[in-house]
Amino acid sequence: MSKLEQFQRFIRSNGKNLTGVDVPVVLSNEQTKLPQLKFTFGWTIEVGVSQHEHGSYCPNGIKSGSASNARDYAHDKAKEYASGQNSLFNDRFLNILGPDISDNFLIRNRDLQSAPETYVGSKTCYNCSGSGSQSCSNCHGSGKNSCSSCHGSGRVSVSRFDSYNNRTVYTTESCSTCWGSGKKTCYTCNGSGSLTCNTCNGGGYLYYSYTIDGDAKRSTKWAYNSNDYHEWTSEFVKNNGLDLVYHLIEITEVDVEGTLGGCTFIYAFTAKLPTLQFTATVDKVDTTMCFAGKKETTHNAGGVYDPAVWLVAQKMTGNDQETDKEVLATPAIKDIVEAHTTKTQIALLTENWVSKEISDAVISNYQHLVTKLKKQSVKGIAPNMFLSFIKYTYFFFTLGMLIALLFPSFAAETSHRMSVTQVPEWIMALLMMKFGLFELPAYVNYVFFFGLLWLSYKSVKKWYWKSIGKAKVWLLAISITLLLPHIAFSFYYNTLELLRHSPAIANTLVSGSLLVGIYLLIWGMKKPKRWYGKLFGLLAGLGIYCAIQYGLYAINPTYGFVVDHAHYVQEVTKLLTSALDFMKHNIFEWGLLSISFTYFLTRRRFWLKAKTMVADYDSPVLLKSMNMDK
Repeated sequence: MSKLEQFQRFIRSNGKNLTGVDVPVVLSNEQTKLPQLKFTFGWTIEVGVSQHEHGSYCPNGIKSGSASNARDYAHDKAKEYASGQNSLFNDRFLNILGPDISDNFLIRNRDLQSAPETYVGSKTCYNCSGSGSQSCSNCHGSGKNSCSSCHGSGRVSVSRFDSYNNRTVYTTESCSTCWGSGKKTCYTCNGSGSLTCNTCNGGGYLYYSYTIDGDAKRSTKWAYNSNDYHEWTSEFVKNNGLDLVYHLIEITEVDVEGTLGGCTFIYAFTAKLPTLQFTATVDKVDTTMCFAGKKETTHNAGGVYDPAVWLVAQKMTGNDQETDKEVLATPAIKDIVEAHTTKTQIALLTENWVSKEISDAVISNYQHLVTKLKKQSVKGIAPNMFLSFIKYTYFFFTLGMLIALLFPSFAAETSHRMSVTQVPEWIMALLMMKFGLFELPAYVNYVFFFGLLWLSYKSVKKWYWKSIGKAKVWLLAISITLLLPHIAFSFYYNTLELLRHSPAIANTLVSGSLLVGIYLLIWGMKKPKRWYGKLFGLLAGLGIYCAIQYGLYAINPTYGFVVDHAHYVQEVTKLLTSALDFMKHNIFEWGLLSISFTYFLTRRRFWLKAKTMVADYDSPVLLKSMNMDK
């Protein structure tokens, strides 16, 4: 089998594996060349001066007097090395890096270590100005401290009992600690008033050394020269030249002058680059296909797999899930989409097996699919959120009314408790440290605040059901930080308060049944599946609801739910009115609960449903594109 037939078989079988369809490629006009490519790489020797501080220790080296003199001597010597007057670092380069280049094709930066000279100089100690000592901080240089027993007066008060006159006599006497002087010898400096300087250890000087270091830096510039190559070889070598280093032969050092200006050393490499060029006919369209180097490394293939890839990709419409799944599972489509989404490169595109035009068309079809799925994922969300809002509003309204009916005295005191509208004022007082939480110091407020903010941020990132932007994470974290203390404290203190009140069960049974009974109508309509069943369910629910209300009215004289039976309706209305006052004072809390439950629970239900739908495509990259990979 000829080389041409081998490549034709490879292209067809590889295309079949990538696209799932046959790739009818016919190769002809084979051209084989083996050009000698010559490369040149350069190195620059860089020399620098490093300063080292030694404190009071004087290191070995060339003594140069002052530190500034030592620094100047080191810089002058470094210029000698850099100019070539002294070839120390150049010789090291040839000895150390030269063999690596010749034997291993090693092209990298290399440390050339330090020159043997070390220049040493000193500076006057900045702490003691060269004296070697410093004033004692304990006695401020006086050598004496005030006596603690007599506070510097020299005398102390004493008392004694005069038994003869039966009285206590107070007088003063000389201090026995300082013997009446009022001063004591300083224990830190033993009375000298000065201490050895701890910066220079009493020497009065600080020492510095200067070393000369060399590095071999490889130039980023390189060049090649060849007179036997295809017209596309130049671009190929520009893109892949550095990768060819490990296939080079005949490494020699060349003259530095006139080549890669600025480099101290230049090495030349010679490489043989195997190349093949064909004419590829795909669907009666001719394109040039070129191969270089080992195996099937291709360049300027002209999109050989374009027809086959597009034949598969154009089936991705977003209308048929099974077809879309099959397309997304095709290796070529999968790789192109993943490379686009993750911003990575794949040989299929970088080596031009598939052209940019087809790649862009595949991505366009994929984006069309993503857009369709996003629209489907939120289809019907607006009416559902509206109905959910009504549902949760009525639920929390009923819950609040039942609490007010069950604990009427608690409900009557609601205006004296802090509402959510006062939270900003409470937070400002907290941050301005006008009070301390849990009777702790006021500055601890900030520990609680920022700690809760950090916990909220981490919790949202970990447990929020989908990946969201950083701004939204911070918004939710700040909202939790501001509202959670109010919710927690309100729940805690209100629960304690409720336990102190006796429940009014009779009032709740009579008035609460008017509100809870509405759920009978809802269940009556919701349970049946057919429209006429819903109608009968509504009528049945209405009948049961009316029967319950009439039954409570009928047995009221016996059980005394409402004391004034003659004014039953007015009494029940009065109970409901008082409960409505409770709801009015807490309307922001109940409203916030309704909105929160509506927004988060409804959106989460839609999101989970959409994720299940997208997961059926068995495509991780599609989940990522839909922001569902969490």
